[in-house]
Amino acid sequence: PTNLKLADQIFKYSIQYKCTSSDIFLTALEIKDSNEPTFGTAQVRGDLYLQRDDVESAKEAFNKAFELAESDAQKAEVKLKLASIYAGNGQRSDARSAAREAAELDQEKASDAWKLIGDLYMGSFNVCKGGESRAKDYSVFIAAYNAYQRAGNNQGMANARARFPSKEELFTEGLQVGGTINTGCWIGETVTLATRD
Repeated sequence: PTNLKLADQIFKYSIQYKCTSSDIFLTALEIKDSNEPTFGTAQVRGDLYLQRDDVESAKEAFNKAFELAESDAQKAEVKLKLASIYAGNGQRSDARSAAREAAELDQEKASDAWKLIGDLYMGSFNVCKGGESRAKDYSVFIAAYNAYQRAGNNQGMANARARFPSKEELFTEGLQVGGTINTGCWIGETVTLATRD
């Protein structure tokens, strides 16, 4: 572990011969990254930790990669990975924040970032439904539709639209298309009411 030269040789040979899934490669990478950190070493380290389900170490490595990033594109790439980790942990607000940052940093990542946000919203119906107003409960799907629209994801838009409230449900609650409603819950977005029919 203290022999940086040996770690460097193991690292190079592992890359050359595509042996990057071994424990010895990870050990060499950790030594190399600790002594001569770069965006690449930190990011690869994070990916390897993720493959091993070591989420905390992966987050730490990705945050380090973000600090070492040399471009907005690299920063956006890392933020998207962090957003996915947060989403997997049920940290929806953190996932949305990281995805939004990725979208702002790099237009090429914006589509993936907004799709991730749309997926978060779609998956939040059971968490967010209050059961008092169908229009309010289904407004999470309108928020999801808006996110998918920003992503340019037609399939996501169609899936979300199919779950919008109906005209009858809006009428029953004294609401109408074009009015606004706040989704509440962790999403907290004000959306323009629309119907599936």
